[in-house]
Amino acid sequence: MNGASAARQPAANLSDTRRNKLGSAILRGILSLFGPAAACFLVKFIALVYALTDRQAEQRALPYLKHRFPEAKGLRMKRHVWRLFTAQGEALIMALALADGQAKVCERNPEVFTPLRDAPGGLVFLCSHFGAWQAAMHCVNAGNRRVAFVAKPDRNADVDKSRAFNGGETAPMHIIDTAGAFGGLLEAFDVLESGGAVGLMGDRCLEHDAVPVRFFGGTAHFPAAAFFLAARAHAPVVPFFLTRGDSYRELRLEFAPVVRPARPARGGIKFQADVQLYADALERMAMEHPYDCFLFENVWEART
Repeated sequence: MNGASAARQPAANLSDTRRNKLGSAILRGILSLFGPAAACFLVKFIALVYALTDRQAEQRALPYLKHRFPEAKGLRMKRHVWRLFTAQGEALIMALALADGQAKVCERNPEVFTPLRDAPGGLVFLCSHFGAWQAAMHCVNAGNRRVAFVAKPDRNADVDKSRAFNGGETAPMHIIDTAGAFGGLLEAFDVLESGGAVGLMGDRCLEHDAVPVRFFGGTAHFPAAAFFLAARAHAPVVPFFLTRGDSYRELRLEFAPVVRPARPARGGIKFQADVQLYADALERMAMEHPYDCFLFENVWEART
């Protein structure tokens, strides 16, 4: 991967054009007065409206849903769209509930990450648009490390991942803008070299930064940036997912197996085996939580 390819950006986020200040204010009010369960109940009706009327959002959701539910057609597929949109709204409510102290985080398999938490050196966290992903990087205890996140800044404040959980002020987590030099990777490398932790999205490809891997029976494309960065900094990659627990007041943090990428030999497909491990983890989570996977990009689409 070169600097020019890292600096290119994917298609505009769908959330950038989905703003409803009144609806957001109502949901926040219900959350504050009656708790996350009541707010999530209302989300079901809001999501139904979007499922019936927002053709663009539906088209962005269909590639994933058709691979996850290949037998679904017509009204059955429309029901899957509704449930996916509902889960997306509920995930945002859960992130807000966590911010308001109305929800807690429980680690499902802490033994995977605990040995790395207090070990010396940098860490690369690999996030996904999965579950309450807006809150994901705020939920991981990286020890005493400085934490940064490589991302395109959110234009929609309702899904702004740079917000902290103390009244919406800026979080201690530093946002590295992908519009920076080499897509922000140089600054991220400096953080890792100083022993800090860096988070990146594992399911959103930059242009020409796509590695072909197996995913839900087809050839999908996921980025290698996290593994490239980790290999250069001699840091492990820790994929993780944040889903709802047994109630609307619990979020469950689950770590996938840690990946330790090596620098690839010249001429080989870079980091394909490492990216495949991530794709396998994402597919496993999507099988377990099918409506928590918010792949609103056709990762199976041919890329040149």
